Amino acid sequence: MADAPTWVIETADAVERASDADRARRESEGLGTAKESLDARLAELTELGRAAAAGRGTWWSGVDAPPDLWNNLRSAQQDLSQRALGRTAEQLAVFTTRAKQAALGFWDQHVVGDAGDVNELKQFAAALRNVSALRQVADDLDSALGELGRLRSKLPDSAAVESLARAVALLDDLEARLPPTVRSFVSAATGGGAALDQLDAEVLNWLVAHGASDVFKIVPGRPVGTQHG
Repeated sequence: MADAPTWVIETADAVERASDADRARRESEGLGTAKESLDARLAELTELGRAAAAGRGTWWSGVDAPPDLWNNLRSAQQDLSQRALGRTAEQLAVFTTRAKQAALGFWDQHVVGDAGDVNELKQFAAALRNVSALRQVADDLDSALGELGRLRSKLPDSAAVESLARAVALLDDLEARLPPTVRSFVSAATGGGAALDQLDAEVLNWLVAHGASDVFKIVPGRPVGTQHG
């Protein structure tokens, strides 16, 4: 462009600079988006870390990350390009979603295994508020189960584990105050369903007398197992 008029050269230079600036802007915006995504994944991983710490050795068995995720993380540290960071952010999103679903599943199984059916227990506790000798422990259990129910759908932390332990302790206290046959029935019913032959006359009369006859699930055959009693 040596023989081109000055205004042509200046125009070409301006277009090139604008093009470079536009590329730089797009790259910057892409990096910003990737950073936001990585920051969100980091927050999720931090939350998962708390859940893993709370459940390690009991209900949490862990989730393996794909090997190429670690390789891409290391590569992204050295190559801070939009493509590298975006690819890593997408992989992290897939992994954190899978790990969160697994953790919630493990936690839910643990709650049911330790405490039983939270909804049935809340109904039972509410029914027993009318029994003067059981009113206080029934109120305390209902409150603990309500808190546990709210925490059950979230990734657990040490506070959630403590909430479960408190609910189990109160449930044990309540069951200890029940007649033996009623205690066995309640333990089986909240642990998956009581067998029909456990609902004998003594149990039925007690449940009817205390307004809890329609709370529990009855299943055919013998109960698989119980959590309490």
